[in-house]
Amino acid sequence: MHFDASKKTASFDIGMASNGNNGTFNFNGYGRGDMTITVPLDWKVHMHVTNKGYGAIPHSLEVVTPSETVPKQGVDPAFPQAETINLVQGMSVGQSDNVDFVANKEGKYWIMCGVPDHAIGGMWDWFIVSKAAQVPSVIFKSSSG
Repeated sequence: MHFDASKKTASFDIGMASNGNNGTFNFNGYGRGDMTITVPLDWKVHMHVTNKGYGAIPHSLEVVTPSETVPKQGVDPAFPQAETINLVQGMSVGQSDNVDFVANKEGKYWIMCGVPDHAIGGMWDWFIVSKAAQVPSVIFKSSSG
């Protein structure tokens, strides 16, 4: 993660399927809500997203408004342009995309894979937009327990 508080910009490198955790359904090795990215309200967000390919299957990323259950596949993003290319079919192994949007609505959102059944399989984490936050942060839950 890199950020520039004077410019209100936050940049994140997101590796999909970066290891075997959660059956390769992970972002930077985390799934099922074990990673939380928080950004201040009205900051510009840049995510460089790469399918690292562990498991050799396509993946995608989007930021969505949580619902009662995780969607079966990609839906409309919570913020305009808050999704990778090939949302439902996924990006192939080694493929990258940049996701750029303004986090202009306070709340708690899901970062999820839009490929059918991947989010249901646990390929989701948290994205929080907070007016109380002064700088971005990334928090990881312990994988034990």
